[in-house]
Amino acid sequence: EEEFAGRGVSYCATCDGPFFKDKVVCVIGGSDSAAKEALFLAQNCSKVYIIYRGEEIRAEPINKKRVSENDKIEIIYKTNVTEIKGNQHVTSVVFDNGDEFKVDGVFIEIGSIPNSGIAKKVGVQTNNKGEIKINRKSETNVEGIFAAGDVADAPFKQAITGVAEGVIAAYSAFDFLKEMNIEY
Repeated sequence: EEEFAGRGVSYCATCDGPFFKDKVVCVIGGSDSAAKEALFLAQNCSKVYIIYRGEEIRAEPINKKRVSENDKIEIIYKTNVTEIKGNQHVTSVVFDNGDEFKVDGVFIEIGSIPNSGIAKKVGVQTNNKGEIKINRKSETNVEGIFAAGDVADAPFKQAITGVAEGVIAAYSAFDFLKEMNIEY
């Protein structure tokens, strides 16, 4: 996977999808995020395969419906990708049954687990995904604790939005310290 990062392996359909116009790609994962990535990719790619180890993708009902109705998207169930092959760029993936499948790109969408454990220990509220709940100023329910980026419950998980959230959290923390007359 790392060998082909930026050369056919991507973690962001929004960022890299347009490079695969009229190409065949696969999305590895079965979450709602994987379904949304596949739907986005299908706008430009000739074919999108969702490769999922389970028996049914765990997408929101509307996204499941959209995936099933999209002729460019096909789901391959009960399958794991064990190898990504290529020369300069990705040329194929190998499944756990030994079959090799030709693709031009691989989008990894297997999800992540927010690292919010320490925040929970001090009483910071999280949602059902373990993401830290924040308001528009990146404040949590615990005074003086702020969160930003993928650990926060913001809707978009992109580098650029994470940076913006970090700036908001920093300014909010600065304002908090000023109001508390705490030297910084």
